[in-house]
Amino acid sequence: MIYRIAIGTSDRVNITEHFGKCNRFHILDISQENDSITFVEERTTSHNETCTSHEEAVILDKINALKDCQLVLVKQIGGWSEKQLVHNGIVPLQQQGSINQALIKIKHFYKKHQFREAI
Repeated sequence: MIYRIAIGTSDRVNITEHFGKCNRFHILDISQENDSITFVEERTTSHNETCTSHEEAVILDKINALKDCQLVLVKQIGGWSEKQLVHNGIVPLQQQGSINQALIKIKHFYKKHQFREAI
């Protein structure tokens, strides 16, 4: 089974972005069978310039653009955005640092669990 993850990163090495401010996500497919990672695309989404005044419509547009993803990995996310992702069947994860280190943890955890929806 393959699952898709959207990562908020400005450098493709570290998790650097706040969900509401992120305007581009690094999209990867991960195989649960052999842990292989396949780059899918850099996906542009709508965003807010500031974290202090989230616009619900912008957040909902961003979530709609990521509906084919099972996970979203960002440095920070607001409570309302997190609830909306969960409501839409997307698991929000907050982590700082290396994407590779985060992917090791994610693959280890999800190796034992199956997603409801596969790509």
